[in-house]
Amino acid sequence: MFESFTAGAERALRRAAAVAGRRGAALVEPMDLLAALALETESRAAELMEEFGAPAERLRAAMDPASWGEDAEAPDEDELVVPIPRSADLRSVLGEAAGQARGIDRSRDVGTEHLLAALIAASTPVADVLRAAGLEIPALLDRLTRSTAVESAPLPMADDIPPLDLAEPGGGVDLARILDASANRAREGLRVVEDYVRFALDDPGLTRRLKEMRHRLAEAERGLDACLLIDSRETREDVGTHIMTASEQIRENPRAVLAANFKRIAEALRSLEEYSKLVDVWLAGRFEVLRYDVYTIEKLTMTAVASRRSLGDARLMVLIGGLPTLGDLLWVAEEAIAGGADAIQYREKGVPDRECLRRARELRIVTARARVPMIMNDRPDLARLAGCDGVHLGQDDVSVRDARRVIGATAQIGVSTHDREQLDAAVLAGAGYLGVGPVFPSATKEFSEPELAGLSFVRLAAETTALPWFAIGGIDARNVDRVLEAGATRIAVAGSVVRAQSPRKAARRLKARLDGLEPEPDEDERNDQR
Repeated sequence: MFESFTAGAERALRRAAAVAGRRGAALVEPMDLLAALALETESRAAELMEEFGAPAERLRAAMDPASWGEDAEAPDEDELVVPIPRSADLRSVLGEAAGQARGIDRSRDVGTEHLLAALIAASTPVADVLRAAGLEIPALLDRLTRSTAVESAPLPMADDIPPLDLAEPGGGVDLARILDASANRAREGLRVVEDYVRFALDDPGLTRRLKEMRHRLAEAERGLDACLLIDSRETREDVGTHIMTASEQIRENPRAVLAANFKRIAEALRSLEEYSKLVDVWLAGRFEVLRYDVYTIEKLTMTAVASRRSLGDARLMVLIGGLPTLGDLLWVAEEAIAGGADAIQYREKGVPDRECLRRARELRIVTARARVPMIMNDRPDLARLAGCDGVHLGQDDVSVRDARRVIGATAQIGVSTHDREQLDAAVLAGAGYLGVGPVFPSATKEFSEPELAGLSFVRLAAETTALPWFAIGGIDARNVDRVLEAGATRIAVAGSVVRAQSPRKAARRLKARLDGLEPEPDEDERNDQR
């Protein structure tokens, strides 16, 4: 997740707010940012647009004049400081720009070139305008991809330490064999893990992280002389190739394959780090950073595997609470489960803790009998006392780490996310599943227009992670198809089931749409059709 922008990118974002202000808009949109980039004639983005066929004057001519406000001149400095909220679409663009900027360097700031690439990737209207202006989009994206992945400058060596000379007699050859073998093991292990994440988990976010890791490893290896490493290789004379253990020949399941190869990667990087210290401390530091990042990716991958196993088949989560009596609560839960609810989340407000816990324990009995997971909203302490399967956290609740300390290592922890930054943070924190929304205005919670994540965030989540996630917020039988078309495969609902005259029928209708079926209209709908 990025922490800072370049000076040019900061100015472009301020100018985008000024452009939105001139239009009289309440939110800054991606098209405002494009207009701002067109005005930043000395930025890297402007240079790239001109290089690939869309100079600033041609871009301005291709844009709708209404997008500029009163005129196409650059806003004054006073206009640049007008605070206007950013739309969900623009927040998604900024999240994509962060991924573009990270590339192989986690410390890289977000520049105007990353903003331009993210606009093209995340916004079809923006791409259409750029095409109309003559921009060669495929060639531009290819340039940006290569510049963030594999075309960075060679790694510098420390001034006071000579470059690694593997040609020296004796020990130099032995050291070269160690480094060569360790680099091979690290590359092989990364590929094994990436293949599973890519083809079995279908997780775009983890696949991207692992691909970046491979590029960063290749970049670090440029500090070594590849020809000398290969010349020193003696596979046939390596005594280790003839020593096998029983555990190496057996892998019980894909999880065991992943675990073994993550350990293989970390051990190989540790060997690279330690032996590189003999000749270049700076290069050893690069391998150390990679090793720590592997630990993080291992956690994310294993969390995704465990979440798939426990929540992989859950598609309809029903949030229950706010009912007058315990009897009402249990009846609605039983009806929702009978209608096809795959998980129940208990969300209660304004009820004393003792009463809330009593209701949760009774509800847990109902869900356990039906073998349906039960999640407690907000409260990991009550979730543990009630024997729940997990807890769901909001952005203002305790952290995933603290909740894990309370509820235990095996419980599911979900996190509500409203934009790309929060989604990335929840994944990195180790959330087992995500709430994605609010998609539409809700009867159970009030949101202002800027707080609505909308369908654009649903699309972004579908393209970002395969961790189980539930679209949430105002979803009912009338709009669920729009949510599914945006890429959601799971939904979480509250009022559309809990407040329905027949929670069973309401849940059944939603589950049918999730399964791609057309439910039979109920009696009320038949009467309406007549």
